[in-house]
Amino acid sequence: MNQTLTTTVICVTGASLAGLAAIIYHQRERMPEPGLPVKFTNTNITQRFVASLPELTPELNLELGTARQVETFTLTEECRTLWGLVDLGTNTAQISVPVTYRYHVQLRDTWKLETQDDRVIVHAPALRAAVPPAIHTDEMQRLGLRGWARFAPTDLLQELELRITPTLTRFAQDPRRLNLVRDTCRRSAAEFVRLWLERERQWGRAGFTQIQVKFADEPALPQAPTLKFLS
Repeated sequence: MNQTLTTTVICVTGASLAGLAAIIYHQRERMPEPGLPVKFTNTNITQRFVASLPELTPELNLELGTARQVETFTLTEECRTLWGLVDLGTNTAQISVPVTYRYHVQLRDTWKLETQDDRVIVHAPALRAAVPPAIHTDEMQRLGLRGWARFAPTDLLQELELRITPTLTRFAQDPRRLNLVRDTCRRSAAEFVRLWLERERQWGRAGFTQIQVKFADEPALPQAPTLKFLS
């Protein structure tokens, strides 16, 4: 039996951080201190940031991006008789299904923030895929093609359907797919840090104006700023 796959990319989007920002700050509301705040330094910025993270559960994830795709799987089965001399035809099973891949970092993993002049460099945890991905079974389409001397490929369709979840789990963690959403996730992580800096009155002309994000699974810090203050 032979299995083939085609993929159609529909969209890649960043996660909405509004709800998560509310989670992060809901237990830490305080009145703003009078006067201008003292600008963060390398000595205290990581500790201040980590202290602002929620203490709800070690497994709390910060979702940074999603990718919705249509995956198409095809399984074929050839049948011959009389020592392979007579071809009874080939059965084909095909399933197409939309899938949403979600990518996150674990909030309680190690974060490190650095300051360089008006720039904050964020060393974020490794980017991870949520598994298994969300399979939209209500939109699944099945197609079975019967060979000329064969029964309907019902069993072949069932076998193909059983392969979908483990196959998509591998797909979600494939570095090539992860890299498709990496820049989107980087911008979402920068926006997350910006929300925190803004709350601490450390973002803008009197504070920091650039954020650069590097995930732990990346070899080097990207050269270009991830996020800039727009006056």
